[in-house]
Amino acid sequence: MAFNGSVPLVRASGLGPLPTLFERRAGERELWRAFEQEGLPLSVIDSLQTPVPYASMIGIFERCARLLDDRTFGLDVGFEMAKAWGFGLWGAYGATAPTLGEAINRYNRTYHTHATNGGLELLWRDGHWLWRCAARPLGQMAIQHVDHMIGPMIIIAREYLGQRWAPKWIEVSYFRDPNAHLLEQRLQVPIRYGQGGTGIAFGVQDLLARRAAGPANGAKIVTLREVVADLVLSSAAEPARSISAIVALRLLDGQTDIDGTARMAGTSVRNLQRMLGQRGYTYREVVRAARKARAISLLRETDRPILEIAVLLGYEDHASFSRAFQSWLGCTPSEFRARYHP
Repeated sequence: MAFNGSVPLVRASGLGPLPTLFERRAGERELWRAFEQEGLPLSVIDSLQTPVPYASMIGIFERCARLLDDRTFGLDVGFEMAKAWGFGLWGAYGATAPTLGEAINRYNRTYHTHATNGGLELLWRDGHWLWRCAARPLGQMAIQHVDHMIGPMIIIAREYLGQRWAPKWIEVSYFRDPNAHLLEQRLQVPIRYGQGGTGIAFGVQDLLARRAAGPANGAKIVTLREVVADLVLSSAAEPARSISAIVALRLLDGQTDIDGTARMAGTSVRNLQRMLGQRGYTYREVVRAARKARAISLLRETDRPILEIAVLLGYEDHASFSRAFQSWLGCTPSEFRARYHP
């Protein structure tokens, strides 16, 4: 896919239980290997609000399923999101709505805070309501990622319609493949292939259903302001915004090289520099902004030694990090922590 100045992103929370489920079946070593081959830092599992390139998210789903030789792995991941708020803050915001229709409305309005590729929509079709995730065509290369969206949509509906509820039919964006019968056996619901997205169909009155019980343990009330909070360079023009997200992701492993960032963005180093330059940015400025944001978070929210933080941010020693930090905020990391650490 040609780089057009914007990298589709999705929150790392979209991984759901994939790492746990894959490790349970294949082991920790294979989990490390799968993430390394996909170019994703494994530490992203603990940073669920971090944006991840959409292509990398699709890739890790397909890679894990291929290693396990399991056609229904994506479906398993989706249904193991046992709580309707399995997508971080965004998931929690919708799952606490009083009615199913309002929950769907919340998700549709704020989907852009979870992913920048496509959107959620509610359609009237064949006498039923169809709730669908419509994205750019992904074809057969994204079967597992498409399938994993089925479970959370059904789980959310069952929060309001009861645990025995099943959709009238299910739609997927890919065409029926030779092993699709395994999916059909598991779901026991009619499936329509080659559609404009991934969705489930409701009865006419289903959207009026109210939550049968309060949110399960672990849920919390989430405000819209929390949901739309973003990371580095959130107000910057593309491609600076999406490139900054990739830099922040790779910074979880202390990686800052431009070659790796360009690879993850699906472009060349030269083109990446050119596109950033057209918006008035250099790659060094994007890295500096990402380092600053992560440094502030680590100093305020953790007790990690400053030398360890310096290494995590890709600096060679304490002195280099300290000089950079002073240029950002006019004080040393130690002074900042003494002033702002809770």
